Amino acid sequence: MNERSQALVAIALVGFAPSLSIIYGLSISEDELYTQAFFMACKAWILIVPTLWYLRIEGNELSRSLPDGEGLRMGAATGLGMSVIIMATWLFLGDSIDASAMIAELRPTGLVDKRTYVLGALYWIFMNSLLEEYVFRWFITTKGFELFGGEAQAIALSALMFTLHHALALHLVGFVWWQTVMASIGLLGAAAIWSWLYMRHRSIWVCWLSHAICDVVVFYLGYLLLFT
Repeated sequence: MNERSQALVAIALVGFAPSLSIIYGLSISEDELYTQAFFMACKAWILIVPTLWYLRIEGNELSRSLPDGEGLRMGAATGLGMSVIIMATWLFLGDSIDASAMIAELRPTGLVDKRTYVLGALYWIFMNSLLEEYVFRWFITTKGFELFGGEAQAIALSALMFTLHHALALHLVGFVWWQTVMASIGLLGAAAIWSWLYMRHRSIWVCWLSHAICDVVVFYLGYLLLFT
C-alpha cells in the first residue's frame, strides 16, 4: 500500500468516529448509560488508533511537540479573538435559540443536570479539546498532507471533518438550519486557523490553547442557556 492509500485508510478509520458518536447519542439511543458508554468507546478509538498507527505502522517514536513562545502567544491571541466573535454573536442571536428543545434533546446524555454539565464542561475544555487537536490537527492534517500533497488541501480536509460532527450535534440538539449554517461557518474558520497553527508551529499545544480558550466561552454560554 502506497503512502496516499495509507493516508486515506487512516483518515477513514478515525475521522468519522466523532460523528458516529454524535448520531448514536443524540438520534438513536435514549438510554443515558448506553449513550455514555458509546461516547467513551469512540473517544478511546480516536486516541488509540492514531497512536498505534504512528508507533506501529509507521514505526515512529513518541514526541511531545513542545511549543515555543511565539506559538503560545499565537494560540492565546487567536483564542481570545475568536472568543470575542463568539460573545458578539451570542449577544445578537442568543435569544433565537430554543432552550427547551435543547434540554429535551440533551436529557439522555445527563447534561441537563448542573453538576454533570460542569464536570462535562471541564472535561471538554481541558481534555476533549486536547484530544480533538491530537486527532484533527495532528493526525488528520498530517494525513491530509500525505494524501493531497498540499498544505491548503490538508487544512481544508481537517477543518471539514472537524466541523462535520459539531454541525451534526448542533442540528440534533435543536438548532434550526440557519443557526447550524452560521455556527458551522464559524467552526470551519476556527478549525482552519487551528490547522494552520499546527502546520506553522508543529505543536498541538499551540492549537489546544486557542481551542480551550474558545471552549471556556462556549460552555459558559451553554450554562446560561440551559440553567438561567
